[in-house]
Amino acid sequence: MKLKLISILFLLVWIGLGLAQDKTLIIAIPSDMQNLDPTLSGGDVTTQEVLTSVYSYLIDFKREQDADGQWIGNADSFVGDVAESFETSADGSKVTFHLRPGIKFSNGDPIDANAVKFTYDRIFGQAGITAFLTGMAAVKDGNSVQVIDDATVEFTLDTPNTLLFGNMAQFGHSILNPNVVKPHMTDADPWAHEWLQNNTEGTESGPYVLASWDRGNEIVLERNPNYWGTVENDKVILKIIPDASARLAQLQAGAVDMAIDIPTKDIASLETNPDIAVKRFTTRAVGYLGMNNEIAPFDNVKVRQAISYAIPYDVIIDNVLNGYGIQLTSPIPQGTPYHTDEYFQYSQDPEKAKALLAEAGFPDGFDTTFTIPNDSAEAKEGAVWVQSALKDIGINVSIEEMPGAAFTEKMQKREHAFFWANQWISINNDPFYHMFWLLKADCCDYTKYKNDHIWELIDQYTLSTDLVAREAAAKEIQQTVIDEAPWVFLFQPDAIITMRSNVEGYTWYSADRYLRPQYLKLSDW
Repeated sequence: MKLKLISILFLLVWIGLGLAQDKTLIIAIPSDMQNLDPTLSGGDVTTQEVLTSVYSYLIDFKREQDADGQWIGNADSFVGDVAESFETSADGSKVTFHLRPGIKFSNGDPIDANAVKFTYDRIFGQAGITAFLTGMAAVKDGNSVQVIDDATVEFTLDTPNTLLFGNMAQFGHSILNPNVVKPHMTDADPWAHEWLQNNTEGTESGPYVLASWDRGNEIVLERNPNYWGTVENDKVILKIIPDASARLAQLQAGAVDMAIDIPTKDIASLETNPDIAVKRFTTRAVGYLGMNNEIAPFDNVKVRQAISYAIPYDVIIDNVLNGYGIQLTSPIPQGTPYHTDEYFQYSQDPEKAKALLAEAGFPDGFDTTFTIPNDSAEAKEGAVWVQSALKDIGINVSIEEMPGAAFTEKMQKREHAFFWANQWISINNDPFYHMFWLLKADCCDYTKYKNDHIWELIDQYTLSTDLVAREAAAKEIQQTVIDEAPWVFLFQPDAIITMRSNVEGYTWYSADRYLRPQYLKLSDW
């Protein structure tokens, strides 16, 4: 009997240890992932977060604690990832990366200089957005990336610049396994895009492997046994729950450890719940109202200024964002180098707005259409405030709702006249990189803003290493753009992270806002 009792006790202890060692996190997410090819991935956040979890790059943002003890990924400081160290030549024309010794892909193949070279040849061979961004940082083609030995790779820059590292610390630069990818390269598909858009097995270089993907239901990540860095858990289950109220309910019930994209209207109640932890961060995302500078009457700067003086900024932040955001006061957001609000001149002033409309030749106002995506609650709520405020100065606004995909397609073609453009973020925390995309690039200058002098300054200083001249140019651009008002500078929304109170290790990466689940653990593990 005594022996039997000991056996039972041993079994119970063993079971208890087994339960304690089940280091699985469950996270509720709003949508499924799409194209897993890192070089040509689509723009959805879920895909990009998974890519960030299953792949590694030569360098990454430095993880550190701020003055309050919060872990952050410093958007302006870089450390080695696949590379153990790196240095830039005295003249800035070469960057040499020294790889970590003995590191391996998930299947055991070595991560060496050959794999890095293969990755960058593939990046430039596909000629997608990653190739463009790398070329933007003066690494022009695959010939600019050379193998020195098995553990050393050298990048040659046509122009020394401050842009390269920020462009490299992202999923497009994921190091791939040539031994796995090459067998899928064919004449019809020379870069194995068809295989990589749905598969990662054997080429994972990051903290996790993609264990399973039940489309529309869940994504399961498991610890990569060959990863060299920190991974606090063994498994992460991403449960796809499109309905926000259902994600909230799952979080409150303790069925999930974290829930992504909880509406701001629900956050206040969660902040008083002792079982829930709410973290709040000011983002560098810019929310604005776009006015097409080539379409009448928005081609008139005084009309754009009048609208900028009519908008109730505080009311929109308080009622649309429920207070979770700050005023956007410049084309360069707060948190990006050289931001200043010293030139911002707009606050709600209906009388000044009316006077500007009269100067523009519209003393009685005009009729216009404000276009919004129908899948955004913020856009719908914001549009009502915009409509009401502009009516007070004589502008009659009709609200046009479009399906989200159609709205985005038309915005990317720059066909909207007056529209809601919410939450653009530049992954590289560089002011000229940011201003290039939003004030000059054909793809993304949705308002068709044109100022030859401003464009020249952007071109001149995007790759410049003269920090004093860069700052002066950035200030000049901010002053001019604010005055010319191609946008209504609306807000910088907060990022709200909601999780159970026993979740530890959350790290905020302001550069991309992507979750790095490898640092998460439960307090009772």
